[in-house]
Amino acid sequence: MNRRRAATATAALLLAAWCGAAAGESGAKCTYSTQECLNHMSAKMKATGWIGIEYDMDEPAGTAKITKVLPGSPAEKAGLQVNDLLIALNGVELMKKQNEAALQKARKEWKPGQTVTYTIKRAGVSHQIPLVLGEWPADLLARYIGSHMLEHAEADAATAQQTPPK
Repeated sequence: MNRRRAATATAALLLAAWCGAAAGESGAKCTYSTQECLNHMSAKMKATGWIGIEYDMDEPAGTAKITKVLPGSPAEKAGLQVNDLLIALNGVELMKKQNEAALQKARKEWKPGQTVTYTIKRAGVSHQIPLVLGEWPADLLARYIGSHMLEHAEADAATAQQTPPK
């Protein structure tokens, strides 16, 4: 079964790390108030490195195939292409369960201007692709923050319905 992930949205991982609890992960809710979360996310994501790809993960096959490279992104500048298979990040294999914590920690620490190295397979041949992380484009930043703020609004509405009037 394929799962689509947006590495432009390593955001899901970053949200989990920044919002107190794992926002959207494992059913947990963000523990910040809506305004605190908005302020926190804005500050953190502005300071976080961005690559600009989308990919499909095929866990049984152990592959992550690039499905989209955003124009003008660091990924495009580095030469990543649609159909490249992502194998490793800075030498750490991507599709191994035992590497998840290390990869999440590394992604959380990404900064614009930092260089990371992807190991990819293209047409069966392995390549090392150095990539200089960029700043999040304002429109993508707004989209991910907005999506999370909708989760807050839904949670607030559900709480309000459950709370008896005083």
